Amino acid sequence: ILSFLFRRQFSSNSGRGMGNDDGSETANIPNSADVTLGNVTKIPFNSRAHEIQAGLIDTFLNLELVDNNLYLARHLLKGRKSSPAVYGGQVIGQALAAAASTVGEGFIPNSLHSYFLKTGDVNRPILYMIDRIRDGRSFCTRLVKAVQQGEAIFTMQMSFHKPEPDGIVYQQSMPAVPPPEELQDMRQIIESALADNQLAAGARAMLTFKLNEIPPAFERVFQFRPVDPNKVLLKENCVEPTSAVWLKANENIGDDPRLHQCVATYISDSTLIETAMRPAIAAGFIPSMALSLDHTVWMHDPDFRVDEWMLYENTSTISRGGRSFIEGRLWTRDGRLVLSCSQEGLVRAPRGRSKSPGMAKPKSASALFDQ
Repeated sequence: ILSFLFRRQFSSNSGRGMGNDDGSETANIPNSADVTLGNVTKIPFNSRAHEIQAGLIDTFLNLELVDNNLYLARHLLKGRKSSPAVYGGQVIGQALAAAASTVGEGFIPNSLHSYFLKTGDVNRPILYMIDRIRDGRSFCTRLVKAVQQGEAIFTMQMSFHKPEPDGIVYQQSMPAVPPPEELQDMRQIIESALADNQLAAGARAMLTFKLNEIPPAFERVFQFRPVDPNKVLLKENCVEPTSAVWLKANENIGDDPRLHQCVATYISDSTLIETAMRPAIAAGFIPSMALSLDHTVWMHDPDFRVDEWMLYENTSTISRGGRSFIEGRLWTRDGRLVLSCSQEGLVRAPRGRSKSPGMAKPKSASALFDQ
């Protein structure tokens, strides 16, 4: 079936429904020319994921429309330089982009609930299959399944809401933190620390690993400026599993709010599990495995731009039974809370070694940050 879909030739008229054997067209299918995201195309193209000039939208969020409710992704980003595993946030962002192309005009995403079932491979395309669960007047529901080599690697159920007048209105206040202009980029912080001969051996090993494992494409399209460099540097006084980082996309995303929503969802998977592990790692613990199990996002306000500085705040409230729970909040610079998320991550200790942070640790850090 897949080989047939990949070979299929398409009409240049992107607004028509798919034809039936009797010459009629399938009814009630949204016109893709009206509701499709700007980054969804019908044109096959070669991967540009490793080219230095390749941008965020035209590579890592670009999809090919294969058939009604079927989208193909060829440009996949590694979560780690040394591993072919697909970055989980990209799968979430692409699934959102595909699902958003199947809802009517005026609907915006309000929540999504996803599960990572298997590790994706950047060397193979991902097929996104959309199930249109319900189309209501106020809400639409979609179920997305991501398939690779005939097996499901990811599922996501999501809701879209047509904006309506406020009922009650309130929000918590944004944390008071230094502005991004007063902070250093993540790489600058780590490189400066590694130049210090007094840096503890354990921290040096972990920071060297982290620096070497950041995919070049990831740094090319995003900037990260941590609010507290001591947490990045795994200082011994780093005892709370919390973090805050200013982030932004390096390119102009354009004015379509749905693209900014996809990119925000894309980047929301980037720092959560690391925040949960950081205090234990600072105390000497190195996991044998660390990966995301699920990811949930609630979008409160569609009016934001990810190509402008935003504050991403993470807090982990519990870790037990090999699973860590983390929450995230994304703020605009003027103090609006536009997105909340939560994630459960799997964090395993090496076999035969104590789970206590203060005990002996393995010699290698190669299993860390395996999202």
